[in-house]
Amino acid sequence: MEYQTTEKICAYAKWLTQACRVAGLDAEQYGGTVWVIADDHRLSEQVTCQLDENGTLRWLWSWGRPITHLRDMTRILTPDEVDELVAAIKNVVSIQVPRR
Repeated sequence: MEYQTTEKICAYAKWLTQACRVAGLDAEQYGGTVWVIADDHRLSEQVTCQLDENGTLRWLWSWGRPITHLRDMTRILTPDEVDELVAAIKNVVSIQVPRR
């Protein structure tokens, strides 16, 4: 059972990594984690696919919160909502960082 879950998590991570790259983001997969680096290399984000307390697969931000839909913050995205996941990630890593 656990092997199947690990295999599924890695497949979702691969799918998300490829979708991020198609969207113009620099993304690398490490097991169930996807590391996304912004174009200017000043911002990056690590998202991880894992089981929540109810046994449901979810994508989590590096700070441990589930990734939600950009326009409906009450709706937690499922792992197969790749387009919405990429949009949310792109929104985070595309914030303009002031140069010092």
